[in-house]
Amino acid sequence: MPLVGFRPTKARLIIEDSKASILVMKVVVQPGDSVRLATGDKLEELNGVLRIRSRDNGSRNGANDLGSLVYIAESDAAADSSPAKFQINIAMAGAKFDTLVRVALSGRLPTKFFVDAGERISRTEPPGMSYEVRGGKRSKFWDTLAHRTLLVTNFSFILPIDVPEPGGDDDAPPAVVVAAAPAMATNAQVAELIDDLLVFHGETRNTLFALMCILGVLAVAALFIGVVLFLRN
Repeated sequence: MPLVGFRPTKARLIIEDSKASILVMKVVVQPGDSVRLATGDKLEELNGVLRIRSRDNGSRNGANDLGSLVYIAESDAAADSSPAKFQINIAMAGAKFDTLVRVALSGRLPTKFFVDAGERISRTEPPGMSYEVRGGKRSKFWDTLAHRTLLVTNFSFILPIDVPEPGGDDDAPPAVVVAAAPAMATNAQVAELIDDLLVFHGETRNTLFALMCILGVLAVAALFIGVVLFLRN
């Protein structure tokens, strides 16, 4: 019996008073998978809806009847024209349904899920979905003309799990910053420093000597002016 893979794209939770909650997802066929339909279309070209409810709330008791895969033909009615689509109905155990709802409410969707559908109903009647060989390639075929509804006998979901990545720079030991010690002065640098000090000392001494001479000249001039003024009086 063929196994068909699907990928959810959107989800919403429908909660009604006194009724079982239903998790609704828009789904498409998993890339790389292909199912040819008796109408000439391909299942991967159609949009689909997945409806999941808790098996503990009003689902049927068939041991192998977990749900259905339904082909909905294109509507030609002028007032309600719509393209062909498909719908998957699944009844899930209560605990697993609650887990799936928590994942959906956290803002995540299953990465993919698989459905077993098209089991042979009787020995004389051909299965609704089977494998066929066309052009030397084996592919899946759904006889949507004779079997618009297929029983789902098994399904599996792949749920995303967030795993923290190994720590990067935050886990690395703190960098140790070592200050460089001042380099020792060489003999040439010491000699150059001494020469600069001697030059500075010589220039300072000459400046002081010139200043003392100027002050001496000013003192003598002041004394001479004072004597002249005294003699005139």
